[in-house]
Amino acid sequence: MKSSLSYAILHENASRGMRGIYVSLEQHTSILLYQMNRLGYDKGVSLENLSILDLAALRTKAKESETPWIDFFKMYASGLRKTFGFRLLVLDSLDALEILARVRNYMNDIFGLFSWLRDLDCTAIVIGELASSSSDRGAQEHPGFSRQREDYLADGIMHLKLEKQGEFGMQRRLRIVKMRGTNHSTSYHAIVFDKGFRVTQVVS
Repeated sequence: MKSSLSYAILHENASRGMRGIYVSLEQHTSILLYQMNRLGYDKGVSLENLSILDLAALRTKAKESETPWIDFFKMYASGLRKTFGFRLLVLDSLDALEILARVRNYMNDIFGLFSWLRDLDCTAIVIGELASSSSDRGAQEHPGFSRQREDYLADGIMHLKLEKQGEFGMQRRLRIVKMRGTNHSTSYHAIVFDKGFRVTQVVS
């Protein structure tokens, strides 16, 4: 529920007046809204403060331009920062961005992306996948870290995972791996969805 949790953060803040945008590289707007509405996050509640970036239309515009896709995306989002004034941004996901932007020099391009996000002067939530096997890039040296090794660039890192509970059950768990400037617990906590997300102690 990475996307759902990220959208919930935007939705809750938007309902309190803080503007945010959700940049989806994997799902169409209609599908995302359908799923979020079923979870109880009605966009009508936060319509004025929450915007979903339609990347399908943006990719079409980028094809008509000589500007590289990633640069076109940055220009579009920077324009929204000035006109819409968002304070929160969700990028879903970094893995999809790598494919769409045809990233060749990964560390250089991702460093540039994170530097650009900082210059936007907003809180950015970037969704990525964890390395899950020894065949994933960097998994042997850094088990449990992201495949892309962008961890050192981020100010904070949250891990979400499914943990087996009993013979048949599964439990979603969340861990704050890194949060610069704070004294935080690094233990796993259970994350429960029941008319909204709740974080509780792990039930063994």
